[in-house]
Amino acid sequence: MTFIESISSVFDKYATGAGRASRSEYWWWTLFVFIASFGAGILDGLIGSGDTSIFSGILSLALFLPNICVAIRRCHDSGHSGWWAICPIVSLVMMFLPSDPNENEYGMPED
Repeated sequence: MTFIESISSVFDKYATGAGRASRSEYWWWTLFVFIASFGAGILDGLIGSGDTSIFSGILSLALFLPNICVAIRRCHDSGHSGWWAICPIVSLVMMFLPSDPNENEYGMPED
């Protein structure tokens, strides 16, 4: 999955925790969020908003739900419950696990 395909896929499934997300989809999305956050921080600095981070706050609110949902789908892809996404340490380990190449209870792999 390419960078653009990943971003498009996550936004298409904006609030969907059902299904699976490949490692490439998850990590391309993570890179997008990092770049967007960096850009928002620069914009906040340029407008000199003081202690308030207008662009960063708006971006955080806009990407909160897709971040959770793609993490849940990534857990599903490795054959685990999406509830693991709420535990930061375990969630981080899950993101590195290989995909289950076969159909599991969450569906067929997308890639």
